[in-house]
Amino acid sequence: MITGSKKSCIIMCSLFIAAFLLLTLAGTLNRRLLQQREAAHLTQAPPTQNMPPAVAFTTIALGGFRGILADVLWMRAGSLQDDGRYFELVQLADWIVRLQPRSPSIWAYHAWNMAYNLSALMPTPAEKWRWVHHGLRLLRDEGLHLNPGSAQLYQELAWLYLHKLGANYDTAADYYRQQWAAEVAAGRAPLDPEAVQRLEATFGPLDWQTPQAHAIYWASTGLAFARTDFEDLALRRLVYQALLQRIQLGERQWLPITTAYVEDTRQRHPHIDALNHVLDGLRQQE
Repeated sequence: MITGSKKSCIIMCSLFIAAFLLLTLAGTLNRRLLQQREAAHLTQAPPTQNMPPAVAFTTIALGGFRGILADVLWMRAGSLQDDGRYFELVQLADWIVRLQPRSPSIWAYHAWNMAYNLSALMPTPAEKWRWVHHGLRLLRDEGLHLNPGSAQLYQELAWLYLHKLGANYDTAADYYRQQWAAEVAAGRAPLDPEAVQRLEATFGPLDWQTPQAHAIYWASTGLAFARTDFEDLALRRLVYQALLQRIQLGERQWLPITTAYVEDTRQRHPHIDALNHVLDGLRQQE
């Protein structure tokens, strides 16, 4: 006859074995799910691969609660944005990217706040450049490092080079370009030599001390990760807009290659009427 204590022991052992089997099954299914996500290109990188220790610890320790906490911080970020409290936003955005490091939109927002909001508050070109430079490095060295398959981050980075450095909407744009040329000359703008070689085989020699060359580099690199027509078109526009900037600066040797690139883009996106207008303008200059 089995006593009550023996029954309890048997039940506990059975529960322990059942729990062990269920956890084993869950782990097996989770591995299969991750493999299926990677095969479908839904996972940009393994959950904690290449993460700094603090970020990896936060990701594992908080688990599913990270999303809830991040949502709360996002609401706070919206209030700070509305109040123009951009310096506080920097710290808050840093906390959010630690909670959701695989979210490209958060990295893009964080870099935009630095390059546009904070730089606009600075009194001197040098101080403005410090925040613009922070935004560039944040996307290039951290955001893309943790989200290597994000077309959005390639687009955001190319846009910063094209608009913030390449155009003249900012009163300190000349200073930015001078500082960027010095960065390149000092070897502090790492690029993939093979990617550079492929680009120059397509476009010809590029002046890598210009922001337009880097806009072309990052937008072209991002094309390999474009999953939608929208992403493909957005990245291609950045490429030919960078070429158009060089033409506007008097470098008419870019006319044939720019015309060919826009024509190729139109063939890929025949429903975009604006491409016809761009082509007409280029042909009038030839």
